[in-house]
Amino acid sequence: MVPYSIDYSALKEEIQKRGYEKLLLQFPEGMKIYATEIANKFREFEVYISTKPTYGACDIVLHPDKLTLQFGHSEIPNIEYPPNILFVESFSSASFANVASKFAKMAKCESVGIVASVQHVRAIDEVRKILKSAGFEVYVGDGDGRIKYRGQVLGCNFSAARSVDIDVDCFAFLGTGVFHAVGVRIATGKRTYVLDPFSNTVSDVEQEADRLVRQRYGAIAMAENAEKFGIIISEKIGQRRERLALAIKEMIENAGLTSYLFYGDELKPEDFYYDVDAYVNTACPRVTYDDYLRFKKPVLTPIELQIALKLRLWEHFSFDEIVEVD
Repeated sequence: MVPYSIDYSALKEEIQKRGYEKLLLQFPEGMKIYATEIANKFREFEVYISTKPTYGACDIVLHPDKLTLQFGHSEIPNIEYPPNILFVESFSSASFANVASKFAKMAKCESVGIVASVQHVRAIDEVRKILKSAGFEVYVGDGDGRIKYRGQVLGCNFSAARSVDIDVDCFAFLGTGVFHAVGVRIATGKRTYVLDPFSNTVSDVEQEADRLVRQRYGAIAMAENAEKFGIIISEKIGQRRERLALAIKEMIENAGLTSYLFYGDELKPEDFYYDVDAYVNTACPRVTYDDYLRFKKPVLTPIELQIALKLRLWEHFSFDEIVEVD
């Protein structure tokens, strides 16, 4: 059984209103196991299941004769999407009552900011009530133009956390995995906990954040003597920061160094065997953080490049976030 709340009746009504007979279903990795079960709900249409990976609402698959249903993500408000894409928000029905109570007993803070991945934004109010009744001051922040819901964080945008970081002692992230929580920790400087309702655990990401920062400092040090830089630009609608890439190119060349622009869709590290000394990634930040060991050369974020070129102090290191795209 699919453990997400999906309104199939409303979906079909919208599909019929748009006049499509062919559907392309696109799923994040965590939902692919339910792909055929969900496809069964649309037997009256000609259904195709996309095998291409998707990393968020920034990464959509489109075909002119099909309506793409992208499951598991909400649209990014400041992106102008084409008409043949429909986002299917798939909210988890998991309760956070147990982990919120555990957090209330172990957290060493008095004021808490609550953030969540989109699948769990509906649980924010449940956790807020539990923590308030336990005596915490609770804050839920508003994000910037890339964020649809209060308290929502993306893997590339932590503005909802940053908007309340001055008010809180720590953050509670509602979701699974540590990447988003580590991003919140680095973006705000505040201790961050993962409240995972599936494993029924509460975990502090301090060690993971320290490990990531050490790894990033190592990459910066390796790139400090680079003479040729490759600048990576994504073709994906929600990741394309071409103006930033051109500004980086100018920055590199003003330093008397050489740069090249690399433009692509699927950015596979094993394909990057070019004659450069280091890369600067303007595409999805997770390419830099998750795939760094798969690249043969150091890969920097735009902020890290400034540190490598001695234009920014090491102490001013921060997480790469996408605020707007071209």
